[in-house]
Amino acid sequence: MNDTTLSTTVLIPTYRRAEPLANCVASILANSFLPCEILVVGREGDEELERAIVVLQEASRSGVLIRATWVGTPGHIPPIETGVRVALGELVAIVDDDVVATPEWLSSLVPHFSDSTVGVVGGRVLVPGAPLPKTKGNPGCVSWYGKHWGNLGSVDGSGALEVNSVMEGNCIWRRDLLASLQFDPILNFDDAAMYGLDLCLQAHEKGFRVLYEPRALVYHHVAPRSPELDRADRAKRVFSYCRNYTYIMLKRLSLWRIPIFLSWWFGIGERGAWGLGALLADTMQRGWQKDRQLAHSLGGKLEGIRLWLKQ
Repeated sequence: MNDTTLSTTVLIPTYRRAEPLANCVASILANSFLPCEILVVGREGDEELERAIVVLQEASRSGVLIRATWVGTPGHIPPIETGVRVALGELVAIVDDDVVATPEWLSSLVPHFSDSTVGVVGGRVLVPGAPLPKTKGNPGCVSWYGKHWGNLGSVDGSGALEVNSVMEGNCIWRRDLLASLQFDPILNFDDAAMYGLDLCLQAHEKGFRVLYEPRALVYHHVAPRSPELDRADRAKRVFSYCRNYTYIMLKRLSLWRIPIFLSWWFGIGERGAWGLGALLADTMQRGWQKDRQLAHSLGGKLEGIRLWLKQ
């Protein structure tokens, strides 16, 4: 890969996580390739974060600009949309506030943009101590009938792969491209499941390539969450995922593919978003489980259809 002189902003959305944020910033400043700025986007009224930003600015000796901006709207998407508008870099790298970047993280991502057809590059996310999820199909890709293959973070390798979407919490975009995309407010629900897929599919529609670079690794650590986003509430996660995924695919698929997608989605589906086929297969392998949240899966899919029909 050839080097690139494009300036880079690292954008970190955060909410009431001063200590994880400090660890994240420290890991970025320890990278072999430094950004021109680290932009922290917080929620108005987060006094702990305001104090933490001052400490980070005073402690930094790297020459990297550390600054903050604020949003008043709750949710995952508003901090990203706001940060992209005010970022100084020609590239915007987005990471979650509870990750620690490896030293070669940014230097593995940026050089891909010497190719003008590349719009976004995503990296790998691992959870320390957790087993790697098994991969099936083509992780990061969308099948012709609308199935999005997950567990992209389990894919290792020594070079980049072309995919349809990358993980939201470890990716880098051309700022002008990302600023031109629609941040659909309908997806700003619960933890905004799959909103990155919607953005990546929009980039594809504009003719840009999406790459996955497994060498751009970050480690995701457990951090406290706001009560309304507690991931222990599995029923809510299932509903949110099915809602947003259904809505996104119905928006993005051509008309002839929509009935095929719905037939697969309700007739087969996947574990965690059960259709009849996935339910039968799961029951045969594991027996009947009362905690499958079948009603929330179906409810989320129907809600996604309703939201699409309203557009």
